Amino acid sequence: MVKRSILIRPETLEHDFIPEQLPRREEEREKLKEFFLDFFNSKETFTSWIIIGDSGIGKTVLSRRVLKDLESSLGKSIVGAYVNCRLSRRVYMVLGELVKHVAPSVPRRGLSRFDLFNVFIEILSERGQNSLIILDELGSLFWGQEGEKAGELLYNLSRLSERSVEEFRIKVGVLAIVASHDEASFYNPQWLDRSIRASFMRNELRLRRYDKNDLFEILRYRASLAFLAGSVSEDALELISTYVAEQQGGNARIAIDILRDAGRLADKKGDGFLGAEHVRMVLSRHPTMPHLDPEHLLSLDRHKLVLLLAAIRALKRKGESFVTRVDVEKIYKELCEEYNEKPRKTTQLIKYIKELGYELRGVMQVEVSGKGQRGRSTRISINVPLEELESKVLDLLEG
Repeated sequence: MVKRSILIRPETLEHDFIPEQLPRREEEREKLKEFFLDFFNSKETFTSWIIIGDSGIGKTVLSRRVLKDLESSLGKSIVGAYVNCRLSRRVYMVLGELVKHVAPSVPRRGLSRFDLFNVFIEILSERGQNSLIILDELGSLFWGQEGEKAGELLYNLSRLSERSVEEFRIKVGVLAIVASHDEASFYNPQWLDRSIRASFMRNELRLRRYDKNDLFEILRYRASLAFLAGSVSEDALELISTYVAEQQGGNARIAIDILRDAGRLADKKGDGFLGAEHVRMVLSRHPTMPHLDPEHLLSLDRHKLVLLLAAIRALKRKGESFVTRVDVEKIYKELCEEYNEKPRKTTQLIKYIKELGYELRGVMQVEVSGKGQRGRSTRISINVPLEELESKVLDLLEG
């Protein structure tokens, strides 16, 4: 019998895919879309927004989604121009990419930066078109010798409002994306004087990091696009969300990559579904995952090994991505009797669980749900294959 793939649209999990919806970024999407629609329907000729934030929190996909929204609303009256400045590396190459967006056949060899800028503007003017330019990773141009040239580019863009009235009568909007780690160099007054700041940096949007709930909603939406309906367990999505929120700064790209790789693994195994154990197997060899050094297990005392074994078996028994301290405690007491260990009281047990989470951080995660409320519970997850970890723990306990 031929097994059917559950990963039916893998392209929806690629980095360059622009989805119809942006879970947890729809408010920002609507704000930018309405702003630029108003701009392109006004008498103004230049405007800009700067989007700032950490890696993997939706800066690029938000900008490109807004561009698609504007193209849908405004049709051929607008030309979108997306340039990744980090890949282009030089201001000259950035300008060349802008020209390529409006006229791919125009030769760029032998033209100066000033010439390229004017060619871009003149072609738009001749066609009676406006443009939204996305300058992704703009801050990367402000490191080293390119800083002065990058400042000049922003100055020329910001002065379009003066030139357009007299010469061109076109409208240009800019969405500039700056990664948090480039922010200091980008805002360096050596490159950006007061006049550029006043004209180019009037509108700023800072995106907060995704938390585990944000990531869960993003993954659930992407899973609905990529996989057969009902083939991805919410436990798997929760395990990815918690790991990425806790260990990878809420980077949604990493979360989506893990989901894609887990789907490929499930297909390769022919399981017909994607569950928490597929995620654990992917995480165990993922480049972002801390390596489980046998020394970490050797450093644990016998009682903590028993407790870790109890957590592993509770997860296996429950078949979910998380178990509570109560789930673990039942098995823990049975194992203490088996291995001649005196069971600790609940308060001490909670302390041991938290210490294990620290000592095996990345591999084992411990969180308190309902923090600050009555009915709080300690939740435990393990990010490596359970069978493999159980075998190692048993070797140490019985060796």
